[in-house]
Amino acid sequence: MNVATIARRLVAGDLHYALGRFESVRRGYSALRRLSPRSRQRPPAGPPVALPTLPVSLFPDQTVERALADLRRDSIALGFDLPWSMVEEMVEFATHSPLQRRLGDDRMFYRHEVRNGRLDDGRPAVMGIVPDPLDCAAARRVCRDPLLMDCAAAFLGFRPAKIIPRLFWSFVTDATDDERRKLGQTIDWHYDVHDFHFCSAQFYLTDVGPGGGEHALVRGSHHGKSLRMLLGSANARDEELFTRFARDRTLVVEGPAGTGFLEDTSCYHRAMPPTRRERLMLQLWIS
Repeated sequence: MNVATIARRLVAGDLHYALGRFESVRRGYSALRRLSPRSRQRPPAGPPVALPTLPVSLFPDQTVERALADLRRDSIALGFDLPWSMVEEMVEFATHSPLQRRLGDDRMFYRHEVRNGRLDDGRPAVMGIVPDPLDCAAARRVCRDPLLMDCAAAFLGFRPAKIIPRLFWSFVTDATDDERRKLGQTIDWHYDVHDFHFCSAQFYLTDVGPGGGEHALVRGSHHGKSLRMLLGSANARDEELFTRFARDRTLVVEGPAGTGFLEDTSCYHRAMPPTRRERLMLQLWIS
């Protein structure tokens, strides 16, 4: 993507994609949201979650202050680990739910139909997306967690008005990189621009170690991007990325089922394709 493409999206009304990539815009948007109550009532784009928070948090050992400091320094705050009972409930739900290979695909399948990374008709099964994750009570509970929302609000500078949950499997498959990209697996280094200001909460629901579909990010890359990175594609090749940012800032997140973290996804990050075992993840887009 280049400047001309960004300009076309700007003309088409995709203001957030054109402008949300700039740190100064994100800060200004936060200030606007704090000053204008009306702006907090804007109609959300996409499927929002408008559930009241609950009185007790799932994350009693985390604090807003520590999470905010970690996000500002490293682009990620660990320490949002889920209780095992909730992990079990979401795994059970996702195991027996119909799945989509990608959002909007009408052809559904089930997890047990995936054999050697492919479906019966030979199509590669890169991901299996649960269409309605809020049908799962445990997923709804995470979306309503008071400490998680307080941490997100401290980072954003306003109370989140939109939460988009995603619950999806990533399968071990011999699909090519191009097939993975076409099916929406974000295997390339990139940063997100899904609103004017945003963050993401992510939870491993299976054990994730080497070959288990680890999430990787470049710590602190939420700021310091070159003008070329900001005006060009949100994707970056290794040579471009690690010319700008030291390679030793790369963090590969591993952990047992339940491991959770809050991330400033304006940093560079990527999904590492599973090679040894499938991964189930709950992801919340928060803005």
